[in-house]
Amino acid sequence: MSGLAHLLAYGVPWWLWGIAGLLAVAALARVAGPRAALAATAVLAFVLAHRKGAQQGYSQAMKEGERDAERILDTARAARSGADLRDGDARRLRDDDGFRRK
Repeated sequence: MSGLAHLLAYGVPWWLWGIAGLLAVAALARVAGPRAALAATAVLAFVLAHRKGAQQGYSQAMKEGERDAERILDTARAARSGADLRDGDARRLRDDDGFRRK
């Protein structure tokens, strides 16, 4: 998805699309009559419901991604600090893990 399409889809709030759509429906009612405006209003309601759901899903996915990334970073930090504590003990310098290396 291009950057502009992404910005228009997820950056512009759904209610702003609604305002622009209502202005377009009002212009259509003036030009084509009330029946065309009624049909356009139904289409606009469907599109706005879709936009709102897509934007909510996108923001929820972004929050979940940030939470997962933070959990992975915390796990990595804990593993690193555990390794530093384990490797910092000079008494364990000659410990053998049972694997013979040549």
